[in-house]
Amino acid sequence: MEADEYHAMRAVEDYHWWYVGLHDLVIRSVQGEAAWLKRPLNILDAGCGTGRLCELMQPFGPVTGCDAHPLALEATAQRGIGRVLHCDLAVDEMGAESYDLIACMDVLYHRGVTDEEAVLKKLRRSLKKGGLLIIQVAALESLRGSHDVAVHTRRRYRRGEVVRLLEGAGFTVEFASYRLLPWFLPALLWRGFTRLCPPRAIDGKTLSDLASPVSSWMNQLLATCVKLENRLLIGGIRLPVGTSVFALARK
Repeated sequence: MEADEYHAMRAVEDYHWWYVGLHDLVIRSVQGEAAWLKRPLNILDAGCGTGRLCELMQPFGPVTGCDAHPLALEATAQRGIGRVLHCDLAVDEMGAESYDLIACMDVLYHRGVTDEEAVLKKLRRSLKKGGLLIIQVAALESLRGSHDVAVHTRRRYRRGEVVRLLEGAGFTVEFASYRLLPWFLPALLWRGFTRLCPPRAIDGKTLSDLASPVSSWMNQLLATCVKLENRLLIGGIRLPVGTSVFALARK
């Protein structure tokens, strides 16, 4: 994504409702895996961004963050993550059977990934036998908008497409669902409007959704709503539509 987006992400990732909600869902999944194995996990955040998720996963075992962008690596290292690697998931191997759990949040849809199945196979090789992949991607081409330009979105996915990709790479899909159901219709309307009336670029750069300010009380309310939805997802409820697809897949 654009370099400015890393700075914007680092500025808000600790408290913005979207990140807080996503990280809550991931941590609930990591916590469940650690409780099941009854031991610390060896964890990889594949495409770690600015490192907040790495930071949150540290209580469950040693965490390695990897990313292809130097700004992401710098921000992650500043959070005190002990192992931060430069890695292009489309090219590099990450070590055979090295990790109990891999998180890959909003990476697979990036324009730098031209062969999703090849990337998923690399991630699978890096998991230990029985290891867990936690993955999220952007959902539904109907939601494409200016945000996708800023974060270099190559494509958006349907749930069934994600399941087929995971199974094609050799994973057993344990759970796959859309998420952020209440935001689907507002996002659909807004993205449709911005396609008709594109927002003005600033200094030639398209702004992402992070550029839209949210008041503190609204941010807290939205985060609470997402956490309530997360309880449904962790309970195994699959949502019919949403702005992202979230999946758990086992090696």
